[in-house]
Amino acid sequence: MKASASTGTRKTGFENNPDRQLELKFLPIIASVLGRYFFVQDDSEDLLRGSDFVVLHGENIRCAARLRRTGNQYFNNQWLEEFSIRWSRPSGVETEIHKINKDYVNQIFYGFVNPEETKIIQYFIGDLKLFKQLKVKPFLIKNNYDNSSEMALYKINQFPAKFILKRWP
Repeated sequence: MKASASTGTRKTGFENNPDRQLELKFLPIIASVLGRYFFVQDDSEDLLRGSDFVVLHGENIRCAARLRRTGNQYFNNQWLEEFSIRWSRPSGVETEIHKINKDYVNQIFYGFVNPEETKIIQYFIGDLKLFKQLKVKPFLIKNNYDNSSEMALYKINQFPAKFILKRWP
């Protein structure tokens, strides 16, 4: 059950998490980007079968989304060519790497927002099935700035070009 302030129910830490709030703020934009990538209008399909829009990828689309802030003291421009995946938590709770390894998600939307958090300034959609198959080791595993977890850092150039399904700009 989703908690809300209007019902007097206390919100969970997940719902109050600033990273989650940032993702929710940009949800319409992320959904639009993903929709434009995975669905296309195809005139021949329309003429032959009456399908105005077609799914390009014939599989379940389960995409993780992560946005990074550029306006904090921890950010530097080299991050624009890196991405991170949560590696472990002190509590032992499953993290993103566990979920990727269990095939819960098969794509990732990974983007950066401007310091004012008003727009996404860069993003890529990555193929997590390929990520898992390649078994690329992170170039660094480090504690998150708040010590809530360990983050595995990867450089985009550690992967073949086909890992990036779409990139902007």
